[in-house]
Amino acid sequence: MTAVAEAPNFTALEERLALVACGENSRPGKTRACDSCAKKGPTLIRITSTGAVDALAAAICGTGRAPACGDCQGKAVRMIRIYNGEAE
Repeated sequence: MTAVAEAPNFTALEERLALVACGENSRPGKTRACDSCAKKGPTLIRITSTGAVDALAAAICGTGRAPACGDCQGKAVRMIRIYNGEAE
């Protein structure tokens, strides 16, 4: 019998990226993204995996197109760093 490789579980990473997109610094002690940002988790991880800062920032900002605001640009850069396992 051939072993089937399981798909990676991105749930924790999706939650982390959604929290950053939601603005974890907007409220001290915030540990979860709002429902709207949490629903964007799969999309955020997909875009983050490409390293496309402008596209990710536009998805976070909600405009769907560049240029996004500076706050969302910063969040996008941070999310890509998190995805790549870089120190925060």
